[in-house]
Amino acid sequence: MQDLKHWSVSIDDANLCWLTLDVSGKSVNVLTHAVMAELGQIIDWVESQSIIAGVGMLSGKPGGFVYGADIAEFELLATADDVLQHMQMVHALFNRIDSLDVPTIVGIDGIAVGGGLEIALTFDRIITTASPKTKLGFPEVNLGILPGYGGSGRAYRRIGTAAVTQMMMSGRPLTASAAQAAGLIDQTVDDAAALQPAMTSWLTAQNRAKPHRQQRETAADQKALDDASAQFLTRLRADHTPAPFAIIEHVRRYGHAAAAMSAGEMDIFPELMVGSTSKNLRRVYYLTDKVRKTARGDSAITNLHVVGAGVMGGDIAAVAAMAGLTVSLTDMNAGAIETAMNRAAKLFERRLKSDDKIAAAKQRLQADPSGDGAARADLVIEAVAEKLSVKQAVFKALETVIKPDAILATNTSAIPLEDIATALQDPSRLIGLHFFNPVPVLPLVEVIWSRHSDQNLVSRGMQFAGQIGKMPIRCQSAPGFLVNRALLPYMFKAVEAVAAGENADQIDEALVDFGMPMGPIELCDQVGLDVCLDVGMVLGIAPAAEKILRAHCAAQNLGRKTGSGFYQWDGNRPIRPRAAVDAAVMAEIAASMLAPMIEQCQQAVDAGVVDSADSADAGMIFGTGFPGFRGGPLHWSKQ
Repeated sequence: MQDLKHWSVSIDDANLCWLTLDVSGKSVNVLTHAVMAELGQIIDWVESQSIIAGVGMLSGKPGGFVYGADIAEFELLATADDVLQHMQMVHALFNRIDSLDVPTIVGIDGIAVGGGLEIALTFDRIITTASPKTKLGFPEVNLGILPGYGGSGRAYRRIGTAAVTQMMMSGRPLTASAAQAAGLIDQTVDDAAALQPAMTSWLTAQNRAKPHRQQRETAADQKALDDASAQFLTRLRADHTPAPFAIIEHVRRYGHAAAAMSAGEMDIFPELMVGSTSKNLRRVYYLTDKVRKTARGDSAITNLHVVGAGVMGGDIAAVAAMAGLTVSLTDMNAGAIETAMNRAAKLFERRLKSDDKIAAAKQRLQADPSGDGAARADLVIEAVAEKLSVKQAVFKALETVIKPDAILATNTSAIPLEDIATALQDPSRLIGLHFFNPVPVLPLVEVIWSRHSDQNLVSRGMQFAGQIGKMPIRCQSAPGFLVNRALLPYMFKAVEAVAAGENADQIDEALVDFGMPMGPIELCDQVGLDVCLDVGMVLGIAPAAEKILRAHCAAQNLGRKTGSGFYQWDGNRPIRPRAAVDAAVMAEIAASMLAPMIEQCQQAVDAGVVDSADSADAGMIFGTGFPGFRGGPLHWSKQ
C-alpha cells in the first residue's frame, strides 16, 4: 500500500486486521473521494493476505464514527452520469467488503449517519457503545436524496421493509438501544474502551468462519408502504420534494431482495442529486451549518430573567429552562405567570419524556412575581407590550438592580433599539433578541445591535441563542430588522390586492402552490388584523391596505382569534374553497406577491442590516417558513 493519510492498518498477534479511519484535516470523519481511494487500496491488500483471520473497523476520532459522504465533493459532480460513475465505484468497493471471505465487524461510538451507516452495514456484525451520543440513521431525505452507497438494501436485509422505509422517510436517527431493538445493530457495550475487546472476542470466536446471514426474499410489505405514504406524503408534493416519493417507489420496486434494492439506488439517486430541489436543500444545509458556527462558544449565561409572562415571554423562559438554564419569570399579572408556568409544564412533558428531566426543567423555571431574579441574572430579556414607553420604563427600572456585567435584551419585533436605549444610563448594554412565535417551534432568533451596542454582548447573545438550540442571525437595528421588514410588505401587498378586488383564496392558494406553509391573507388572519395594522403603522402601509384593515378592526373581525377576519374560521382552520387555478396563473400571482419580500431582503443586505445574502435567505427560511427547496428568496429570485 502507498502511504495512507486517512487510514491506519495493523495486524495483531491473532492475525486480526484493524482498520482505523481518522480523516486528515477534518474534525469529523467523512467519506471523501480520497478516503474512498485509500480504502480501495486497503481492500486490495486485505484480499491478498491469506493470513488474515478477521477484519475490524474503528474510528480514530473520539466520540464520532463517520458523518457520511463529503457533501461538498458532490458539488464537483456536474451531471447525473458523473454521479452514477462515482456511485458505481463506491458500490463495487462496498460489495467487496461485504464479500470478504473472513468475518468482519465494525465498532461505532458516536454518529454513524448517511454514508457512515452505509459503510458500517457492509460488515458482518455491528457493535456500538450505549452512549446517548451514538446515533445511526439515513438523513438523506433532508438533502433531497436517498441512500446512495447501497445502504437501503443492506438495512432492509437486517430490519425489513417497514423499518427501513421509516428510517429513510423520516430522516431521524436511531439511538443505540432503538437500533438494537430493530435489529439494525447486533450488540452494545458500555463505552468506547470496551469496543475493541468485544470486537476481538467475537472475531476470535468466529474462527475465520463467516456468520450466517438472514436473507429476505419476499415482496415489499405493501401495508408498510401504504402506512408510510399516509404518514409522510399527505402534505408533500412530488414537484416540490421528489425524494420522499422516490423512496416509496424505490422500496416498492426493489424491496424483495437486498442486493436488488442496493443496486436500485443507482437508478434514481443521480437524477435526484443533480435536481434543483436537492441543490437547494444542500444550500439550506450549508446555511444551517454556517449559522450554527456563529452561535458557538461560551455565552457565560447560566441565569436568565424574563420580564413579561405573555405567550412570547413565557415560552422564551420555558425553552431556556428546557435547555438547562436557571430561569426566573416575572410579570405584573400573577395570573399570567401561572398560565405561563402551566404551559411550560405541558411543553416539558411533551418534549422531555423522562420524568427526571421533566422534574429538573420544572425546578429550573421559577415564578418570580416580585422580580427578584433580575439581580442574579446574567441576561435579562424584556417581552412586554410592544409600546416604546412601556419598554423604556422596564429598562430604566432594571438598570438600577442588575449586575454590572449583565446583558439587557429586548424582544421587540420592530422598535429601533436606539429609541428604547434612551431610557438607559449605559445604552451599550442593550441588545435585541427577537424570537418568533411559536418559540418552541421556530428556530430563528434575530440578534439585534445598535450603534450603541457593545459587540462583545452581541456575540454573547449569538452564543446564548445557540445555547438554547436556536439559529441566530445578526441584524442591525432598523425598522422591522430583517424578517418583519421583508414579511410585512409581502403580507400587505396581498391585502392591497384583496382591497382592489382580487380573490383572497386564489392568492393564498398560489403561495401554498409555491411552497409557503400558508398564504399571506391566511397569515394575516393568524397573526391578527389588529397586530398587522399596528405594525403597519410603524413600518409603513399603503392607504388601501390600511383602510381594509381598519374596517375589519372596527368590526372586531380580527382573524382567527375572533373567528372571523378575511376568512371565517373553524377553530384553527380557515374556511376557504382552496380552488385550483391554472399553474401559469398561480406562478404569476406568487411572483407578484413575493416581489416586495425579495426587494426588502436585498435592501437589508445593501444597507448592512444583515451581513450577507446568505444571512437574509437563512433568516427567511428559518423565521418564516420560506420553502427550503427554493433555496431562499434572494437565491430563488436569481434562478
